[in-house]
Amino acid sequence: MKIVAMAIGIGVIAGLIELGLPAEDVYRAVRSEIRSHEAPSDIVVVTIDDATLNELQTDVPDRKQDAELIDRLFEAGATRVFFDKAYADPTNPASDAALANALVRNPETYIAVAPPIDEGVNEYAALIPSDQFKQSGKLASMEGHSAPFNLGYRFPTASSFEGKLIPSISAGLAEYEGPAKEYRVDFGIDIHSIKRVSYIDVLKGRVGRSTLENANVVVGQTFTGTSDMHYEPLGAKIPGVYFHALGAHTLRKGVPVDLGWMPALLVSAAVLLWQASQIKPSRRTSAAAIASLLTVPLGLDYLSVGIDVFPSILCLGIGAVRLDRLAQKMFDEATGCLRVEALEQLQPDKDMSVFALKIREFSFITRNSSDQVITKFIEEAIKRLSATETGAQFAFHKDTIVWLRPRLQPNDLSDHLEGLHALFRTGVGHAGATVDIAAHIGVDENWEASIRSRIATAIQSAEDALHAGTHAIVANAEYLEQRDKRLSLLSDLDEAMARNSVQIAYQPKIDLQTGRTIGAEALLRWTHPSHGAIPPEDVIEMAETHKRIDDLTIYVIDTALAGARLARNINPDFHIAINMSAIALTRVQLIYDMTFLMSKHRVPADKIILEVTETASLDDRRVTAVMAALREFGIQISIDDFGTGQGALSYIKRIPGTEVKIDRTFIGDMLSSAESRSVVQATINIAHSLGKRAAAEGVEDAETMKLLIEMGCDHAQGYYFAPAMPLNEMLLELSEKRAAA
Repeated sequence: MKIVAMAIGIGVIAGLIELGLPAEDVYRAVRSEIRSHEAPSDIVVVTIDDATLNELQTDVPDRKQDAELIDRLFEAGATRVFFDKAYADPTNPASDAALANALVRNPETYIAVAPPIDEGVNEYAALIPSDQFKQSGKLASMEGHSAPFNLGYRFPTASSFEGKLIPSISAGLAEYEGPAKEYRVDFGIDIHSIKRVSYIDVLKGRVGRSTLENANVVVGQTFTGTSDMHYEPLGAKIPGVYFHALGAHTLRKGVPVDLGWMPALLVSAAVLLWQASQIKPSRRTSAAAIASLLTVPLGLDYLSVGIDVFPSILCLGIGAVRLDRLAQKMFDEATGCLRVEALEQLQPDKDMSVFALKIREFSFITRNSSDQVITKFIEEAIKRLSATETGAQFAFHKDTIVWLRPRLQPNDLSDHLEGLHALFRTGVGHAGATVDIAAHIGVDENWEASIRSRIATAIQSAEDALHAGTHAIVANAEYLEQRDKRLSLLSDLDEAMARNSVQIAYQPKIDLQTGRTIGAEALLRWTHPSHGAIPPEDVIEMAETHKRIDDLTIYVIDTALAGARLARNINPDFHIAINMSAIALTRVQLIYDMTFLMSKHRVPADKIILEVTETASLDDRRVTAVMAALREFGIQISIDDFGTGQGALSYIKRIPGTEVKIDRTFIGDMLSSAESRSVVQATINIAHSLGKRAAAEGVEDAETMKLLIEMGCDHAQGYYFAPAMPLNEMLLELSEKRAAA
């Protein structure tokens, strides 16, 4: 509402100080050109023109000739005669007497008076007829006022002279008898179509009676060089006598009503107030209102009703632009949806929960879509949510829909989240097709926090739900405490890597046919000074969630290859196995990092095994492309945790691996479960049939080892052989075994 109040205030000030008067007058002149029409013939201008002066051989007709003109005009049937001339100074006594007598003989003859005018820095003295003419004839005012730059003119219907009101020439010509008032001259009447005759033609009797009969006549100077010249709005200079005739024609249609600037401003104020009450102001409404303000005055002109629109247009224009800019801050131009920043301006009570629904792979779904198609897609998703979130205002941020709704009890909240998830189990229409949406929801219930913080928490919770593979996460106090802990650990992890205090443990791998140690698996170990040992899977999940996995991957590879180089000094056939995150495998940069680190530590490619978990998705083509490139360099690929994730046979065929590593859950159950033994044997057979090694992890006893040997398993690791150990211990063990050999 501040914007509306400011815009109205500017409009009021503009109206009070007539800020837009020149523009207003220009627009009136333009409208007059549009309405241009011919003047009626009942008012005649008698022109003292060049032909008159040439035939009379004089600079100006004398008063005796004016007297003769008066007689001629009334003889021809004129009703009234007005002289646009004051006759202020006496001339030839005989001529003056002739004029005075003519005025007495023809009582409907008016001579001009110009009252004194004070216009600030300009003061004009009164022009008053001589006493003999004041006593003999009637008086009419030739007073008029021009607007700045001569873009408009106002005439009075009467002027005060010597204590009484006398009609203006235009009012007398129009035979106006109403109250005294000022009016705008209507330039929609074509000033060039006003009926005119030459002074000399009337004087010589060359004008037919039909021309002047029942006409009101005004006599004025039009000859070249006359000082009585004024600019027509947006036109050339015109003799002043025509302006009196134009004013008379204006009054004949009725005294123009001037509504001023207030009515139009009230319309603009109403439009702005309505726009401000809308969630999203309509540009079309503002444009339509401005168009109306520009067109309605033209229609009113035909009714002789004047209205000033510049203050209202200024008010509406400023208000509409400011409201539109505010809307741009509140609404996304590409999608047309409310921005999250708009929700942040709300002040909800503590009984409101903040919900965020993240659309997985939104950028992929809409990658080739226009803004209009994307908007419809989002609108369809919001439409589904509106079925349960009645009255909610929805905002959209990148790939997440955010809204507020009343607080729910824990059991009801759980059911509600299930219901929201169910809304998107069926596909959503998009670009003429139906696409499946995977929706992940975050809910903030941190009631004491600011709305901005709560929205950010809900969005992050939806992101966390996506990474965790769950439908929803409710960010209550316990969750936020754990999240803050993770963020603290993340900061400490960065520092720990910078100080090389994140350790690598090495678990030896054994060749089951020879019993020799042929390498080791590098395992991440981090002991936090305050929180103790952090599980490796938590470290990896934290790094993946917060975009640190690339740094962590390079750190582990660098450290592991440094250890492998020392181990190869003892055992040249030593292999180092390194676990790889599926996210890290999406980076082409990994190929260049690997080649650099191999060169740095002088570890041959065929002595490096990258272990890729079988739970990693291969839907991303970048993963298979990077693995293929690594294989071309000679780096080995091991399928880790085989049997627990994707479709096993399909997976083993798609990965260019050299080794299949059987998950410890099957190895641990071999002695007690026939099914597990069958799975292990089948896996070994499949690996061998595809030309790959079979490796077992989690070997805890001699019986399991013997059974694996009988099955033909190639490599194994586990506590039966050796636990994961620091580098120095592994190097010492390798040295002792070499000495023993």
